Amino acid sequence: MAIRLSVVCENSVGRPIAALGEHGFSCLIETQNGCWLFDAGNGSTLLHNLQVLGHDPHRIDGVILSHGHRDHTGGLKPLLAHIGPRPVYLHAGAFRRRFWQGVHERREIGLPWQRSALETLGAKLVLVDGLSEVSPQLTVSGPLPRKHSQEAGDPHLVVEDAVAGEYCPDPFDDDMALAITTSRGLAIVFGCAHAGLMNTVDFLREAFAGQPIHMLIGGTHLGPASDEQFAATLDYLDRLPFDRLGLSHCTGQMRAAELYARYPNKVFFASVGTSLEFP
Repeated sequence: MAIRLSVVCENSVGRPIAALGEHGFSCLIETQNGCWLFDAGNGSTLLHNLQVLGHDPHRIDGVILSHGHRDHTGGLKPLLAHIGPRPVYLHAGAFRRRFWQGVHERREIGLPWQRSALETLGAKLVLVDGLSEVSPQLTVSGPLPRKHSQEAGDPHLVVEDAVAGEYCPDPFDDDMALAITTSRGLAIVFGCAHAGLMNTVDFLREAFAGQPIHMLIGGTHLGPASDEQFAATLDYLDRLPFDRLGLSHCTGQMRAAELYARYPNKVFFASVGTSLEFP
């Protein structure tokens, strides 16, 4: 059986279907060993879009959360309420309170439910602190080391330092990616790549030494990235052997357009309704 990846939640809908877009990301990965949901969107579209796309949510064996932002975790509670207990893989830091901070406002944007509420609904939490195989061919990265200084993170994303009584940059120690091993090489799925696209790919290339990179797909957080970070990422991709690059969510429209112009034979837009197969 081929591995199938279907984008279920994303900012836009790429086909003339009755699915809905929302600010967030989620994709369904089906293999001969099971069916896994990577991220759960913002909460408004997951169950609706699964139905429109012809996926029975009860077939989902478990959930993997890339990090603890609302736009990647908001659909988890309604999903569990609908399908019952399931394992949920995430880093312990995903439960940290998180905020977007501008000049005149601060909004809470973290995981919208406490751990106890999810466990009451049947979430069997599996706390990931290193490279972890969740199913044959599916491996979660665990926390990602930071080597590229240009990938400094988004200054608007902060956490509360309860001891100091102030807000500081979010370290995103919970940010994780998913590696899918296919006959064509690795397919790396990002939620938002808050740890940085380059840092993420470097770690997984080293972890799966000898495996070529077939595809990178998901949110890259290049939309709000500095010009320096974007230029460094372009230089990195110029030197990286890869076949395809699926852009979603926080990549942003302008940066996605620039990437398409640079790699027209490799880039595609991974929006709701995108379906891919890997032999």
